[in-house]
Amino acid sequence: MKLFNDFEAVKFPEENMILITRGKYIYYVYDLNSKIWNKYKHSENYFIDSITVSNYPDVSREEIINALGGKFPNKEADFIRLCDLSQLHEINMLALLKEDYQVYMSDRLIYNSAYIFLSESTIKHKSYLALRKLFDECLTLNKDKEYIIAQIKALSLAIIGRDIFKREIQIVDGHDSSSYFWIMPVRVIDYSDTNDLDNVAEMDHVEISIEENDVNQYLTPFLYKYFDDELKANKSRGDYSGFEWYLTHNFYTYDSVRKILNDIQDTINALSQGRENEFIAKMPCEDNTPAEIIIDFYNRFIYRMEYMIKIGSEKGYNLISFMGP
Repeated sequence: MKLFNDFEAVKFPEENMILITRGKYIYYVYDLNSKIWNKYKHSENYFIDSITVSNYPDVSREEIINALGGKFPNKEADFIRLCDLSQLHEINMLALLKEDYQVYMSDRLIYNSAYIFLSESTIKHKSYLALRKLFDECLTLNKDKEYIIAQIKALSLAIIGRDIFKREIQIVDGHDSSSYFWIMPVRVIDYSDTNDLDNVAEMDHVEISIEENDVNQYLTPFLYKYFDDELKANKSRGDYSGFEWYLTHNFYTYDSVRKILNDIQDTINALSQGRENEFIAKMPCEDNTPAEIIIDFYNRFIYRMEYMIKIGSEKGYNLISFMGP
C-alpha cells in the first residue's frame, strides 16, 4: 500500500508483521501479535534489508489505521513516535523536536545546539527527554533564544559530564582513518625498508590522531626543526626524501620529542605573555585562533606525548612515529 512520498506498507505473513518500507528498504516493523512498533535496525550490508514490495501481500487502509492507534500516517514522524526511544537515532529525535517545537527548532543556533547535544550523548533518550522538558518549560515561561542555548549547554554538563560546546583543537584517542596524522610509539624490526609496515612494530593502543590542518598550523614548526635526516630509521625508508606528509612513518627519537615538548612549553609561555618566539612566527594561523585555545591544545599534546614516551619506553619501543593521512 502506498503511504506518502516513497513509503509503502506490506504484510510479512510468516511472522505476522507489517513492514514499512522507504524505497525498497525496511524502516519500521509492526508486530501484529504484540501490537508493538519497532524501528528496523539496518545491517552494514543494506542489501540484506531490501525487499521487493510487489512480492508481499498488501496492507489495507484499515489495518494501517488500527496499527497507528486510529490515524492514517502522513509523515515519517508518525512512525517514529510509536517506537521505543532507545531505538532512535539522533536524526529521528531531531525530527520529532522540529515538529513539536517548531518555534525553537526553526532557529539555526538552537537546532545546531540540540543536534550537538544529542550526537555527543551516550544516553540519547535521556538527553532527548531533557530537551523536551526544557522546551516545554521555555514555552510556558516565554524564554528567549539565548536562554535556551545556555540551558542546553548546562544540560551537556549535567548529563554528558563535559562542555561539548567548548571550542578546542581536537586530539582523538586511537586511530582516525580520515584526514588525520597518526602518532604512536614504534620500534623497527627490520631496517631493510622502514617504509614496509611489516618491518615496524606499532604500539597502537596508545595512538592519538590529530587533523592534518591542525598539524600543519600548530606542530610543523617543531616537527620540521627536529626531523633527523640522519636517523637510521628515517634513512632506511625506501623512498627517503625528508619529512613525508602522506602514509609514511616520520621517526623521532624520544630525545627529539622531548626537545619538541620543551620548545612547545616555551611557546606556551610566549603566548601567555603576549610575546613571539621563533615558532609562533612560523605558525600558518589563518583562522585567528585565540591564544588560549592554542595553549590548551599544546598542554594536552604535551601530556599525551609524555605519557606515550613513558609507556613506550617501558614496553621496549624507542621511537615516536608521525604519519600523515
